Amino acid sequence: MAKVGILKATYSAPGIERLLEPLGGIERFIEKGDRVLLKVNLLSAREPEKAVTTHPEFVRAVAMAVRKAGGRPCIGDSPGGTFSQRTLRKAYKWSGLEDLAGEEDIPLNYDTGVRRLDIPKGKRLLRSPVCNYVLDSDKVIALPKLKTHSFQYLTLACKIMYGAIPGLTKAKYHAQFPRRASFADMLLDVLMLVKPQLVIMDGILGMQGQGPASGDPVKLGWVLASTDPVAMDITVCRVLGIEPVGIPVLKRAKIRHLWPERIEYPLLKPEEISITGFKLPNTADHLLTGKKPPGKSPIVTDKCIGCGDCEEICPKGAITVDDEVARLDYSKCIRCFCCHEVCPENAIKLGTVKVK
Repeated sequence: MAKVGILKATYSAPGIERLLEPLGGIERFIEKGDRVLLKVNLLSAREPEKAVTTHPEFVRAVAMAVRKAGGRPCIGDSPGGTFSQRTLRKAYKWSGLEDLAGEEDIPLNYDTGVRRLDIPKGKRLLRSPVCNYVLDSDKVIALPKLKTHSFQYLTLACKIMYGAIPGLTKAKYHAQFPRRASFADMLLDVLMLVKPQLVIMDGILGMQGQGPASGDPVKLGWVLASTDPVAMDITVCRVLGIEPVGIPVLKRAKIRHLWPERIEYPLLKPEEISITGFKLPNTADHLLTGKKPPGKSPIVTDKCIGCGDCEEICPKGAITVDDEVARLDYSKCIRCFCCHEVCPENAIKLGTVKVK
């Protein structure tokens, strides 16, 4: 059996202490003096109101709870693109985490080192580089954002630890595992290797539509907590009215016998906060309509400023910046949508393209 705590909340009153009571309180997970990594979602340098990253006020509330229990909080993630101090500084600044860290004297991770680890029970990965900032922590509390994802449909608790993999290696894995099922299996391999002790989800301001970077912020007003990432993601699906096995990572988790036999809801139940009309990415329309969608491809729009972020992250070299405009070679494109994720101008949309 797994437990998932659900509460209605706001950023001014996130209710972290009440949320964690049914799980034994935060003291159950932290010993005095522990270095506790708050593993945020820091996909790219975006303002908190864009709902791309974990909100700084949510992070603040968890950090204060950690300190109250005697732990030493620190904040970290590996954003998309090159895993460098420059990339981290930009992401921390725009996300509001730099200001938070200064106000509360919380260390931000700037260690970009990695170590290679074996994954003995991996289905797709048998060995992978893993970031030092995760491995050097005594405890990990993951703080995912409730968002859509054009490739995996939703990015929630099961995907949050993908940030333990250094930036451009993530793009490499997109090329190595281009199908949704194989990519989902790889995500579960990573999760099993670096599973957090606790997951607390920021669902106060979520993202719908073309996530994880270009979707629309949506006020949801929920926070969730669990020690079981799979149970948490199943719960979110139930709240949103989505069949869980329609989400690639949950389908693979079901096949791998990672679903809990039962989920207990000691606070609110999913049906008490369920909503209708939540918008999935257009790659997942079939989960709501039952009709198989046409294949989607990235399309560069006239918003493109030729910054080169998409060219850098493309795992197949399908994008080149020519005359300050990104151009796509669809014969090389594997439809992983990495370019769509990292574009700072939201200049890449997903649509149907007739390839000659």
